[in-house]
Amino acid sequence: MENEVYELLDKLNIEYKKVEHPALFTSEDNKKYNIKIDATVCKNLFIRNSNKSQYYIFVLPLNKKIDLKLSQKQLGEKRLSFGDEAILEEKLGVKTGSVSIFNVINLKEKDIIFILDEDILQCDKVGFHPNINTATVIFKPNELHKIFKHYDIKYKFIKI
Repeated sequence: MENEVYELLDKLNIEYKKVEHPALFTSEDNKKYNIKIDATVCKNLFIRNSNKSQYYIFVLPLNKKIDLKLSQKQLGEKRLSFGDEAILEEKLGVKTGSVSIFNVINLKEKDIIFILDEDILQCDKVGFHPNINTATVIFKPNELHKIFKHYDIKYKFIKI
């Protein structure tokens, strides 16, 4: 799965840099290992609505917190909560700690909407796990559109 990420980036002519590091499962792990990455590292949260009819991946800078109540209003949902690991593995083919925009490669159905914090577009560079949590791939945020369009995935930028 990791190699498919690099093949995708090469195919879409996206310039990138790879940084290897210990396995990171949470944003706290990033602090614990004091990983130095010259980019805005993003966290990716697997979220579902109350009746499990819609799933989302929220993408925001590592240092930002999500306000689920605000996001519910913005998306017209009654209630949002974190998705469980079994569904995560079924839908995205990854375990907790490896959720990323690059999970689009694994999507069997196009039933997940990617919700990205609009602040990401203001960053010089962003970093995401390449479907494993022992590396981070760094590239320019304006390239995100290419990845989602290539896979015809629903996505939107909002203020998180």
